[in-house]
Amino acid sequence: MPPILGRFFMAFYKRTSFWAAALIALALGQKLYGFDRPLLGHHPWRQADTAAIARNFAAGGMKFFYPEVDWGGPGPNYCETEFPLYSYAVAALYRVAGVREWLGRLLALAAYGLQLFLVYKIGRRLITPGAALAATFLFAVSPVAGFMGRAFMPESWVLAASLGSAYFFLRWLDDGRTGDFFDAAALLALAGTLKLTAFHLLIWFAVLALRYRRLELRSPAPWLVLAGAFVPAAMWYYHAHRIFLKTGLTFGIWVAGDKWATLSTLLSGDFYRKMLVENVAANVLTWPGLVLALAGAALLFARRSDFRFKILTWLGAVVVYLLVLARGAYDHDYYALPLVAPAALAGGYAAAEGLKLFRRNVWGKAAAVVTALVLAAAVPSYTGKFRSFARVNDAAARAGAYLNSVDETGAPIVTFNNGGPQWLYYCNRKGWILSPKGPLAEDAALFARLVEKYRDAGARYLVVDARYYGLMSNDVQNYIDDAHERLTMAEGFAVWRLRR
Repeated sequence: MPPILGRFFMAFYKRTSFWAAALIALALGQKLYGFDRPLLGHHPWRQADTAAIARNFAAGGMKFFYPEVDWGGPGPNYCETEFPLYSYAVAALYRVAGVREWLGRLLALAAYGLQLFLVYKIGRRLITPGAALAATFLFAVSPVAGFMGRAFMPESWVLAASLGSAYFFLRWLDDGRTGDFFDAAALLALAGTLKLTAFHLLIWFAVLALRYRRLELRSPAPWLVLAGAFVPAAMWYYHAHRIFLKTGLTFGIWVAGDKWATLSTLLSGDFYRKMLVENVAANVLTWPGLVLALAGAALLFARRSDFRFKILTWLGAVVVYLLVLARGAYDHDYYALPLVAPAALAGGYAAAEGLKLFRRNVWGKAAAVVTALVLAAAVPSYTGKFRSFARVNDAAARAGAYLNSVDETGAPIVTFNNGGPQWLYYCNRKGWILSPKGPLAEDAALFARLVEKYRDAGARYLVVDARYYGLMSNDVQNYIDDAHERLTMAEGFAVWRLRR
């Protein structure tokens, strides 16, 4: 290597920003694993709904204010959804390049790269460059953040906008620049419109502003700006609810038992066990990440520092959010995504402090080695969980390929599966979903009544997930075979043509 290039490389080699860039590039590259697989891994129902909305936008004239799902009938199935900016952006790419699912994943991945960059920037602002680098590493080995960073879902955009809002708000606290406050409010408006849960950041912002910028709060200006952040969300969700009142189709945004806390949930020991052991430790942070986050929180609590208050109150705001949305957080691990960044910052601080002990006596060296081993242990914990998230059951895709080989008309169908829309999506058809929840799998009369109702409304085929076919009673199975024409009973799925 020429001397000038060697000096240039060494100048960057010694900077944490060089290693942060390398870490971000490595994390982004790793997310390409399984990039071309069907959307049938972790949370397939949510990915299929988002992808269906994008495909329907592209096919239906790009009507932004009318997101359409595949379920609910032969269509059009306009639905009350969250702000569909992500699906619309994917649809715009579809119009240029054709329907390719990896385009949706690519847009999510771009936002994931921005998340990593913002975690590093926030870490440098709050703590030290070394702690910021460790925090970025811990964020990169979060299984849920990593998977959502390439999933066909808007969560990656929501988290990127939320972290951008947090970064500019922290800059405003330090420097008092009005532009930073406006940027924080604008990004909060974007995040909250994409997903209402992002507004939990206001809890943290309020606590910090009361501590560091109390004088500015005497003016009406910051209050008006923050109030303005709610306007886009209020306008969209008012419009979306009007769609629901007309069509009866909804993502259940306002359903209390679906997402919001109930007293029975908050008093349940099972809720806290699952949240800590399965969601947070296994899926969200990894066990090594959780250990470092708890150690960092304890160190921050014990030591006086300016950044201590900012990180601990951020963690506190997320805990409040998780308790308010207890049902959603219990059922869906990605509801805990807001926890990853502050936990990574706390864990990064603990890691940096632990590694610094290597310069001390033998006990310090031992503590530093243990810290390094805990950090290293996060990698296999992450990769194992990520691979399990990316693993697919492609029965729905194969069922769609089969059905479209025997019928190219796109006729509506009835599906019987776990209640998810992925079977409709991969059959590329509108229709209805029958769920095994309740008595449907055992009550032949009820099953027949629903199938014949949908047949009379236009359904031409019944597509069944083989896993749930086995749960049907003999009476239900006999009804299907006697009343309708079985076309195939393949591995993972079965298809019947509905007779009149």
